[in-house]
Amino acid sequence: MTIVELVRHAKAYRRDQWWGRADRERPLTESGVVQSRRLARLLHERHGPISGLYSSPFVRCVQTLEPLAELASLKIALEPALGEATTLPVHDGGDAWVASAWLGGRAVAVVNRIVVEHAGGRVIVCSHGDVIPSVTALLVGRDGVDLDDVRCRKGGRFTLEFDGTVCVDISASSAP
Repeated sequence: MTIVELVRHAKAYRRDQWWGRADRERPLTESGVVQSRRLARLLHERHGPISGLYSSPFVRCVQTLEPLAELASLKIALEPALGEATTLPVHDGGDAWVASAWLGGRAVAVVNRIVVEHAGGRVIVCSHGDVIPSVTALLVGRDGVDLDDVRCRKGGRFTLEFDGTVCVDISASSAP
C-alpha cells in the first residue's frame, strides 16, 4: 500500500486582511503556525516514515509543511498543480463545477505520479480548500471509494490508501 496524506494548509490570514497583496504570499497566522507544529509532530511520530513532502507553492501551504520537513529532514517539493488558480484555461459560462473539475484533474495527475514514484511509501501533500475536495471527489468517482463528505477544514487531512494506482480507502482526520 502507498499512503498519501492530503493536508489542507493550516489557518492563514483571511483574504480581507491581505487585501492588495499577492494571495500566493498570504502567510499562516500565529495560531496557524502552532497548528502546523502540532500537525508535524502528529504525522512524524505516529504514522511511520515519510518518503516525500509535496506542496502547493503558495506560502501558507509551504509554511504548513516546514515544521514536518525539519523533523523528517526532508525537502519540500513544490508542485504548481496543487495550488489554487486565479484564471482557468477552460470556461463554461462561469459554472463552478468546471473550475472544480479542472483543479481536481490537474492535482490528481500529481497524486498519480507521486503514488508511482513512492510506491509502498508514505507521502504528505499540502494543498487548498478548493483543491482537496475536488481531488477526493474525483478519486471517489474514479475508484469507487466510499466517502460521504469531501470537505476538509484548515489543518485537517484525508488519508488516501492506494493499492497500486487505485485508491482503495479514504479516511478523514480533523485538525490537531
